[in-house]
Amino acid sequence: MQSPPKKRADAGTSGPARRKGILRATFTKLALYGPLTVFALITLVPFAYLACSAVKPQSVFFNSRFLPTDGLFHLDKNSGDLTVVDLSHLPDTGPATYTLSITMKQAGDIVGQRDIKVGFRTPDTDAVDFVIPEDAAIGTEVGAIEIARTPEPDQDADAAPRRGVAQYAFASGNPRGFLGIAWNLLTLDNFKNLFRERLPDGTDRYSFFNNTGIGRAIINSFFFASVSSVLGVLGAAMGGYALSKFQFRGRNTIDWLVLAALVIPGAVLIAPGYQVLYWLGLLDSYAGLILPAVAPAFGVFLFRQSMRNSVPTELIEAARIDGCGELRIFFTIAMPMVRPMAGALLLFGFLGAWNNFLTPQIVLSTPEKYPLAVFISQLKGVYNTDYGLIMAGTLVAIAPILALFLLLQKEFISGLTSGAVKG
Repeated sequence: MQSPPKKRADAGTSGPARRKGILRATFTKLALYGPLTVFALITLVPFAYLACSAVKPQSVFFNSRFLPTDGLFHLDKNSGDLTVVDLSHLPDTGPATYTLSITMKQAGDIVGQRDIKVGFRTPDTDAVDFVIPEDAAIGTEVGAIEIARTPEPDQDADAAPRRGVAQYAFASGNPRGFLGIAWNLLTLDNFKNLFRERLPDGTDRYSFFNNTGIGRAIINSFFFASVSSVLGVLGAAMGGYALSKFQFRGRNTIDWLVLAALVIPGAVLIAPGYQVLYWLGLLDSYAGLILPAVAPAFGVFLFRQSMRNSVPTELIEAARIDGCGELRIFFTIAMPMVRPMAGALLLFGFLGAWNNFLTPQIVLSTPEKYPLAVFISQLKGVYNTDYGLIMAGTLVAIAPILALFLLLQKEFISGLTSGAVKG
């Protein structure tokens, strides 16, 4: 006799209990991914500011936080100086008149207001308060606004006087671009100036491969970061392999020395390291930068632990019985088994060398040898600073690292997680 079909285990959850479970799961996801999304967006704010500042001209750099938001005119909030900013609002032909409503505030209250007329190619100059010159450019001053204070009503003698500095602001009439952004002010001149080279005859030449431009600094950084990271991983792996798989007198002492080196601050080693490089004649050379980074103590300790846990000693002994040399065992057996650790340390070493500023600043003295971090610091002038140029240089400096991580993030994450599970 055929038995009746079994009921599904979740048949009783089709009513309110099912909806309650769905709501609980949705709330759990929102509670988990909501804060993570907010924190991720917060971390992107500095990068957004950097990207926006790199395309702003110096004349309006501090007028807005991100993209320039000035309209046709810019009004200095402290002095009341009126300047022309976004020339795209000026007509190509014919006269134009602009009526601006300007307020003066003090301690958050409006203490004065004035409507002014600004003319461009206006025949009757007496009908306007200010005239925009025919050859107006970005930053051309039109005039200074003066606003008479509105008489205040009678106040008690004991009333506190109004505090704060009077500030000027537009109330209406200032033409703006789409979404309130002055698109005409965005420029790529900051990036072009990074590749500019001043010739002996006083003219400028734009070239990626020149002795003083950012192109040379990019090549220097790639060379320094690549060589130091590869040699650092190789030296650390060899040291960790020897400390974990070889028995020799003094091994425990070396282990303690490596651990002790981890707690020494790097700043303490600057002066003695400089003295050693001076004695060896390695100042102002890439050898003085790369050799101290070979076999770092942190990398040696990580590889020592990884080799001890991931590389079986029996496998190494079997390879020795089969006639393998130590170098062949190291490169064909040990290193493939700790590849996740090697990949992670290689990426971290490359990032550290690419962003290293202090050591190249101390060791190198020839400008043609400067890496990107030092080159960008040299963009700061003695009497004035072009902040847009510095932001553009910083954006160029992080772009290769960002592209490298985005291209290799799957391989990097899979390499780290592949060593987390045995078998």
